[in-house]
Amino acid sequence: MAQLIKVFQIVIDSNLSELINSEGWDCHVNAKSYLLAKDGDAKIALQNGCYTHVANIVADDINHAFEAGNIGPEDRIERLAQMRSVSVGDILVDDEGAWLVMPVGYKEVNLEQLEAA
Repeated sequence: MAQLIKVFQIVIDSNLSELINSEGWDCHVNAKSYLLAKDGDAKIALQNGCYTHVANIVADDINHAFEAGNIGPEDRIERLAQMRSVSVGDILVDDEGAWLVMPVGYKEVNLEQLEAA
């Protein structure tokens, strides 16, 4: 059954991108958190409120949301901010909890920490 699935991403804007290019990935908590989340560790990102709610996707489950967030259809996506394709390190929130996208599958994360950001 279709539900609204929230998409959270760590945003790397143009200013942060320039800082990363000049000073490296350790220059800012969002940059460091982005790298760690890509390796399956969202702890620092969650503790520091690095995730931004960037979109809502109407989907049957998180697998379907992952697919829609990458190949569409676009009419299932409500963009709230600049959103890149759903990928490793992003968090999907469904009716059952919050899920970190891993290289293979998903890992449950603390929804309360995410919502506190």
